[in-house]
Amino acid sequence: MKILLFILILIFVSDTKSDEILISSKINAVLPEGMSVQSIKESKIENLFVVDIGDLQPIYASKDGEFFFYGELYAVNGNLLQNTTKDEINLKRKSILDEAFSEDDFISFKSENEKHKVTIFTDVDCGYCRKFHNEIKDFNDLGITINYVAFPRSGLDSDSYNKIVTAWCSKDPKDILTKMKQGIDVQLSMCQDHPVETHFLLGQKIGITGTPAIIKSNGELLPGYLPPEELLNRLN
Repeated sequence: MKILLFILILIFVSDTKSDEILISSKINAVLPEGMSVQSIKESKIENLFVVDIGDLQPIYASKDGEFFFYGELYAVNGNLLQNTTKDEINLKRKSILDEAFSEDDFISFKSENEKHKVTIFTDVDCGYCRKFHNEIKDFNDLGITINYVAFPRSGLDSDSYNKIVTAWCSKDPKDILTKMKQGIDVQLSMCQDHPVETHFLLGQKIGITGTPAIIKSNGELLPGYLPPEELLNRLN
């Protein structure tokens, strides 16, 4: 019985691998230069596969690789619709951030009674970023830890870039970032080993177009400012 089960498992794995090889070959042949199949997995629909082509959003391919579509796939759960494509995007975004970031990347404002952690792409000259930061104590009091990463909206050749680099290069990043967001002028100070450019390019990769951009722990993007109570509700 055990031998038969082992043989069936081998056949199943072999068939799945051959499907993936076939799909990969067919899809790679039509992808634009610079893109290629990164991974393939079965979807919840029989003979339909989820294909990661290096973009944030996956494509869906038939078992033989002859057909694919790029769009949103929904599951019907009772009287509700679940956007499974959005779930895949969140998983990909979370994977990218988890791999790229360590605690050293963040300027963190930790909650003493932490219930949630969010990663926020921020800019020192953004009005809503300043509004958000002015309420940082309220977020912390609600149990929300804020982990800031840098996203100078004006680009890597801008005053905003130089300012936010100064915060990450400072001996007291939290104080300098706070002063900048209060509109207080500080002495600019550049260093060689800051992560700001990496943060900015990574933000572009995962779909950040403006600030503040709030990322939940499951990878979901909440674009724009949210007041403390509303953010808590969204996190819950």
